[in-house]
Amino acid sequence: MNRRKFFKKLAGLAGLSLAAPFAASRVLAASEPYSGPYFVLINAAGGYDPVYLCDPKPMGPLNRLYGAEASAGAIKYAPIPLGLDPAVLPYLRSNQQFFEKYSSRLLVINGVDTSTNNHDTGTRAAWSGRTEDGFPSFGALAAAIRSPGNPLAYISSGGYDVTDGVVPVTRMDDLGALRRAAFPDILSPDNPESGRFLPAKAMDRIRQARDQRLTALQADQRLPRARAAMNELFLARQDDDALANLVIPGELVTLPGYQLNDLQSMMQQSQLALAAFQAGLAVAVNLNLGGFDTHANHDTDQVLQIAKLLAGVDFLIDEATKIGIDGQLIIVIASDFARGPGYNGLDPYSGKDHWPVTSAMLMGPGIPGNRVIGGTDATQLAIPHNGATITPHHLHHALRGLAGIAAHEITKRYPLPGADIGLLA
Repeated sequence: MNRRKFFKKLAGLAGLSLAAPFAASRVLAASEPYSGPYFVLINAAGGYDPVYLCDPKPMGPLNRLYGAEASAGAIKYAPIPLGLDPAVLPYLRSNQQFFEKYSSRLLVINGVDTSTNNHDTGTRAAWSGRTEDGFPSFGALAAAIRSPGNPLAYISSGGYDVTDGVVPVTRMDDLGALRRAAFPDILSPDNPESGRFLPAKAMDRIRQARDQRLTALQADQRLPRARAAMNELFLARQDDDALANLVIPGELVTLPGYQLNDLQSMMQQSQLALAAFQAGLAVAVNLNLGGFDTHANHDTDQVLQIAKLLAGVDFLIDEATKIGIDGQLIIVIASDFARGPGYNGLDPYSGKDHWPVTSAMLMGPGIPGNRVIGGTDATQLAIPHNGATITPHHLHHALRGLAGIAAHEITKRYPLPGADIGLLA
């Protein structure tokens, strides 16, 4: 079994679990390779602190780590010194490094009022524009509309990835486990010289019997949704040609020490996402980095996680540049909500609790760079932008317009409150 079958199997697994959409009339015939734009949705799970990132405040009740704010172009940021373990510093990115490198391409949206302090609700709002259960994520809508027939149209490594059946989602959060599931006849899928449990001819006979059984089950099935699910599974298993150009990186990123395991995972997520983009198979990908729920030890843990987040984004862009698709990436960075508006104690190890007013950062074609929209006051309350308090549904109006899906029939089934207030104008 070659490497491209790894992803074919993943698509089959996704089709089996989620490929029974209410609108199952689409046909998953061979699709044209998708050529962009590619949407990378980066979830900072737990609620990051904009005061320590892109919405700086004077030293005082909201900030105990830095003096005056710093600027890169028109973007102000928190110039936090990375007083962290020297062993991990080479693998991280400071705010200064990140904003000086990317400010010309970066749009910062401050003062986004999520109206919640609940993790699940905040994550839904951040990635769908709504707080209700079951509302599909932006990535699902973009994939379902822009390239629904591709087997890896929507990939998720965590965060909010509800689809409501508009498109299958392929989950890739544990590459080792997925590789083992994808290569059941190989003793060690990570070793190209590994032996097999069964001869290749025996595995071919097993696959032939499996497909014959699925065909027979399809013939006997009378429920339309069940037939549709079986059909998608069958096509996902059979469509080798669609995955012919997919090249899994020969070496996945490895970082030293347990402190960087989550950053290593984020970087590996990026490698697999870029391979799917380059092959024309994916439209939208969720990347995920946790550890931001800093109710204690905020001034150490939050700084470390922000430095990992920025290092992961920097890695993503550098790797995309190497393969020539960086100009096609639309990157959205967001979190459940924020931290604050101050500390929950006076000692150096105190934390910050949940706060609904947060920030988001965007880069990519169609997004005006070197720009900040919105803001917060000295008490970390939102300052209205053009007379309106920015909310997640305003952000998603803008994203739907950017993706060219705002007027599509599928999108109209999932309306957003209010109107587009021109965040990307």
